[in-house]
Amino acid sequence: MPIIRAKLTDIAKLTTLYQQLTAEMHALQPANYQTDYTPDFFAWQQMITDPLQAVFVHRNKDQQVDAFCHITTAQTNPSPLFIAHRFAYLTTLYVAPAARRHRIATALLTHAKQWQQTQTLDYLELTVLGNNTAALALYHKLGYTPQNQTLRAN
Repeated sequence: MPIIRAKLTDIAKLTTLYQQLTAEMHALQPANYQTDYTPDFFAWQQMITDPLQAVFVHRNKDQQVDAFCHITTAQTNPSPLFIAHRFAYLTTLYVAPAARRHRIATALLTHAKQWQQTQTLDYLELTVLGNNTAALALYHKLGYTPQNQTLRAN
């Protein structure tokens, strides 16, 4: 399962996959997510070319992109209370439904972790929807642990 860095020629397919992702996020949490958001061309161009970010893609047997993740460099806000950290933040991970259950998400996470280590960042962090049980199970299986929880009362 070849995981490689995205190219500018992948932007159209990344846009389509991101639209699928936002539709799924909307289905899981319709009060929080729009159904049709996607980064524009220039946002993708920045994510692909900026050395402080990376987009990794999986290509299927037909060399079509069917999964991707985006990772960026982040840092904690300066504060006398908190210890300062520079860390990798996984903003997005998506595997098209037809490509699921083939360890592609695990391979993407492995590449994200390697990128974090290459960048000498303190750790890799991500946010997951609380009701995305499949993603939660994968992250727990791979050793990710909750650091905080957001609670809401309506």
